[in-house]
Amino acid sequence: MKRAFKLGYGYDSHRFLTIEEKKLMEGRSSIDIETEYYSKDKKLIIGGVVLDDKYQKAFGPFKARSDGDVLYHAVVNALLSALGNKQARDIGAVFPNTDKANSNRNSSEFMHKAVSLLQASEYDLLDLKIMVKSKPRVDWNLVEKNLGAFFHLQSVAPDIHVQGTSGEEMDGAGNGLGVEVFVVCLLQCK
Repeated sequence: MKRAFKLGYGYDSHRFLTIEEKKLMEGRSSIDIETEYYSKDKKLIIGGVVLDDKYQKAFGPFKARSDGDVLYHAVVNALLSALGNKQARDIGAVFPNTDKANSNRNSSEFMHKAVSLLQASEYDLLDLKIMVKSKPRVDWNLVEKNLGAFFHLQSVAPDIHVQGTSGEEMDGAGNGLGVEVFVVCLLQCK
């Protein structure tokens, strides 16, 4: 029996590179750096938005195998959670961070894969709610637009809402050491 609705939950967090890790990159070529976690080409990206130079300098890139778009990662986890596929239960099962093929990979590819799995299912995304805890400020309207573009093939546009909080310096993300993203999604049977 098909369920009319399915609920999914997603979470991800990434920390920014430390001062010591940033120094590791200075004066080296990409070939000299042993791990792509420290790639010079990495930009600070949240929800498909490349943050401006002010934030790039203040916070730097995330420590991540891929481009580190923590918001897209959390959304992928929520969609996969709702779909309930045991072989694709989370982003790590589909795109392992131990696989060098995922080095510096654009996180929109992760989104496309999760959306294609959703499209192949009997469900559409109805509702997507996202809470981002971070110091860097992002234009949440632009993030919502970026996310909406992934679901343009659905017959009904999902309700997408992103909100941010500073965390009032209660933990690492609140103190500007990284970013945490919490996501809840609701799928509806087609």
